[in-house]
Amino acid sequence: MFEIKKSVNNQYYFVLKATNGQILVTSETYTSLQSAQHAVTVVRSLAPAARVVGP
Repeated sequence: MFEIKKSVNNQYYFVLKATNGQILVTSETYTSLQSAQHAVTVVRSLAPAARVVGP
């Protein structure tokens, strides 16, 4: 689940939560709600094709 929040400096960010409520990802901050919403849309569209890199 994605949740968009407002920070103490009035900027927006999103968190991605697991089904148990644990926060998996916290985004950077965005100056507008629309920018944060767009970022969620982009992450959702790119995630299925994302590669895992590492050892």
